[in-house]
Amino acid sequence: MWPTVNSITALVVSLPLWGIPSTASIEPQTIPAERPRSDLDHLLWHAGDAARRVDQHGVALSPADLRDRITVVTFVAADCSILCVTRTLDLDRVAKALPGPMRDRAVFMTVSLDDAGHDAGRLRAFIDGTVGASTRLRFLAGDAAWTASLTAMMRYPAASLPEPPPQILVFDRRGGIAMTYGGDPVDRPRLEGDIALLSTFTQGLDAPSGRATEAAPHKL
Repeated sequence: MWPTVNSITALVVSLPLWGIPSTASIEPQTIPAERPRSDLDHLLWHAGDAARRVDQHGVALSPADLRDRITVVTFVAADCSILCVTRTLDLDRVAKALPGPMRDRAVFMTVSLDDAGHDAGRLRAFIDGTVGASTRLRFLAGDAAWTASLTAMMRYPAASLPEPPPQILVFDRRGGIAMTYGGDPVDRPRLEGDIALLSTFTQGLDAPSGRATEAAPHKL
C-alpha cells in the first residue's frame, strides 16, 4: 500500500532534485488551532507569507482556489535552457489533453524564479513565445525572498540559478504532496494517468477511494 503523506512544515525532498527521480520525505508539524496549512500552502505561501500571488492574466490566487483540486507545480525562468522550455511545453500538452471532468479538477502552476517586479516583461515574452496566451498553465512570479524559500525547501543550489529545478510536484485534493517526477522528458501518459487516479482520493491520500485500493500512482 502506498504510504500516506501528511501536512508538513516545509517541503523537504530526501534526495537532491536536479535531474534525478526522488521521493518526498516528511517532517512533523504542529497543527495550528485554525485551518491546518497544507504542503501546497507551505510551498506557495511560505512561513505564513500573506503575499498576493497573481498569475500572468492578472488573476489573484488564493489557497481556496486550489482546494479540492489536483495541483501540478513546476518551475521556470525567462532565460531557462531548452530542457526547461520542452518541460513547459509538455506540461501544457498534458493540461490540454485531459478530458473535460479532469480538466476542471486539475490545476497546473508554473512558478517563475525571476523577480516579478524586474522581469515581468521577460516572463511575458517567454510565455507568449513558448505556450501562448491560450495555455492552461498559470504562471506565478514572486520576489527574491520567495525564490530563496523555494530553493531552500528543495535543497536546490543557488549556483544553479537561474536554471530552475527540473522537478514536477503533484499535490492531492487536500494539498498534500503526492509525488515528484524528476528528470526529462516528461512522462506524459504516466502523469495523465496519475492525475486521474489521484482525483479518486476525495479526501486526499489519508482517505483513499475504493478504486485507489486496487491501484495507486507509482511514487518515484
